Amino acid sequence: MVLAGLPGCSYLMGDDGPFRDRQGDYLVSPTIAPMTIPPELDSFTLDELYVVPPPLPEDRPVFVRAPAPRPLDTNIREGVVVQRFGDRRWIVIGAEPAQVWPRLRDYWSTAQIPVASEDPVQLIMETVWVGEEGSRNKYQVRIEPGLHAGNSEVYVLQVGESYVADPSAPVNWPANSANLELEHAMLDEVSVYLADRTDLYRASSVSLLAGSLEAESKASIVRTGDGETLQLRIDFDRAWSQVGQALNNAEIEVASSDRDEAYYAVLFTGVEEEDDDSPGFFRGLFTSEDESGETPAFTVRLVTEEGHISVIAEQTEGSADSAELRDQLIRVLHTNLI
Repeated sequence: MVLAGLPGCSYLMGDDGPFRDRQGDYLVSPTIAPMTIPPELDSFTLDELYVVPPPLPEDRPVFVRAPAPRPLDTNIREGVVVQRFGDRRWIVIGAEPAQVWPRLRDYWSTAQIPVASEDPVQLIMETVWVGEEGSRNKYQVRIEPGLHAGNSEVYVLQVGESYVADPSAPVNWPANSANLELEHAMLDEVSVYLADRTDLYRASSVSLLAGSLEAESKASIVRTGDGETLQLRIDFDRAWSQVGQALNNAEIEVASSDRDEAYYAVLFTGVEEEDDDSPGFFRGLFTSEDESGETPAFTVRLVTEEGHISVIAEQTEGSADSAELRDQLIRVLHTNLI
């Protein structure tokens, strides 16, 4: 019986059989001309989604040691916090924008407030006019990436019916709410709702369109010729406050500071890595001195550049120069941003 079945297997699996091995067919497949679209039609939906990159040059550098991949951001903090800076308030939440988006849609449904428009690409929702005729209010909710990867920030804007000429027309949203009390009240309600959603961090449902966008965090470390630099894609006022708060959170001694000159003078001795058997990556700051017996001093400067604030660390004159210690200070600041 076995011998009788062997010719049948060869017939089915052979080169001419219906179940032949096709794994190498792509090597001999002919190239076909790309689809042409009449000029009067839109070809946007037929654009190539996966573009084949051009061949690399033959004289490209060869890595003797493969570059290490970028480490995962370990600064993701589960939870919902309302941040305050002057009159500004926003929600910081330890979840991706694609996870937060469907939860915000659920909130409007639960609150029985219809959504007039939504833009999952810009991550903006706008409600209908809410309240009694003549004193109605409209709210806009915006989701932005947080300072760390995996975090999001939620902002609320409010405008009153009396502040617009034609309530039936699209609203030209101002930079600030017309009534801060109403804005803060709505922000508090949204934060309480998100804090009660225990399924938020399990990503039981996400927005595929919102998740397809590459949401770059507002804080990142880049390497330059002078070492590592912390880039903050926020305004200067908030950046100054965030750096000061990070220094305080890291328990780094600030000798002096000058907001007009945009610098903090600090004393930084470094961080000590824990043993492999101990929990956590850093145990904290420890006291050390350089060869001169003095605590290393640094100047942390905030430099305003196009589109971001660069935070750099410079060794104070008279202190022993240590590139590793400078870079370590930048990483500690990044870790302690909130």
